[in-house]
Amino acid sequence: MEVRLFALLLAFVGQLSPVVADDASVDFVWPGYGIDSNIPIWGHRDGLRIGLEPTPGPAGLIRVYAPYLGQKFPVVVNFLSIEPKVVGQRGRGQSELEMSRDRSGERGLTFWASNGHQQDVRPKAPTTGELIDDGRTLRLFIHTEPFRNGARPVIECRFHKSEHFELELVTHADVKSVPLSNCAISATMGNYGQLRRIHLNDDRIVSALQIWADSSPGKLGFYPWRSWPTDDLQRMADGRYYVQISTDAVDPSAVEHDPHVPAHWRYVGQKAIHCWRTESNSQPRAAVNGRRTYWMSQSRIPGGVAFENFEMALPFKAGRRLWFGVRPDLGHDRANRTDLK
Repeated sequence: MEVRLFALLLAFVGQLSPVVADDASVDFVWPGYGIDSNIPIWGHRDGLRIGLEPTPGPAGLIRVYAPYLGQKFPVVVNFLSIEPKVVGQRGRGQSELEMSRDRSGERGLTFWASNGHQQDVRPKAPTTGELIDDGRTLRLFIHTEPFRNGARPVIECRFHKSEHFELELVTHADVKSVPLSNCAISATMGNYGQLRRIHLNDDRIVSALQIWADSSPGKLGFYPWRSWPTDDLQRMADGRYYVQISTDAVDPSAVEHDPHVPAHWRYVGQKAIHCWRTESNSQPRAAVNGRRTYWMSQSRIPGGVAFENFEMALPFKAGRRLWFGVRPDLGHDRANRTDLK
């Protein structure tokens, strides 16, 4: 992620640090309830959380926090980018890299949250989200500036009481959006956790070191996308598909780094497994790209090339459900398969 943005935003850490109050929800926290009312962070009291600007990090990305790994705020375990493709057009939008209309000359689209699907007026203060399902689920909707291609996706975020390490993401399109053919949600920071093993069907594990052994990176330092079809993905007992990536490092927080690597790229806390899963009636593909050096840097990643973007590719359908999770890595070759619900 962009070093200069981190440097600027970290100056505000003191005033933005969230504090969980004694009277917070037993299960969830949100702005004004367990979190300072001015800080846009939502999630499990003792599990996965997400945040938006102005919490530290680049514009145009959803922050993913995993404090249960021993990562104190503002440490981000991953970011989620929204990348819609429009019917009849090539390529796809990239929320992190597109030029903002709100902030002239700056990259990264503005995100904001609301309690409803359609939201023309941006709230002046962070929304609280709402409790549904008799208090078992915390729900909010994330909106974006219009993309250059005319896309206006809306991402419904649900935290379920029974799934501390996961977030459900439901894709929608705003009524003003052009038709979408795809709306990828890409986890963009696999390099931070040195994630270079992808776990596939029949307990196969494929390493980034194998995938790009004979490849060279492009001009921006990315190794080309590699994908796996539906038949290569693992399935849960209820038929849902899932795919996980993990690190080959015994302790990614203890590896030796290039002395020029900035502090925010040096992993802290317990190592983790990152996972996507989706519905049983879909036909997903798993896709990754890779880097040998950290983003916006010439400093090499310890251990060699690792995954950068990690996603589950699906055709767009209003109401399409995805789950993204970050679980403690217990060191099993099956990537904690038995931990999935």
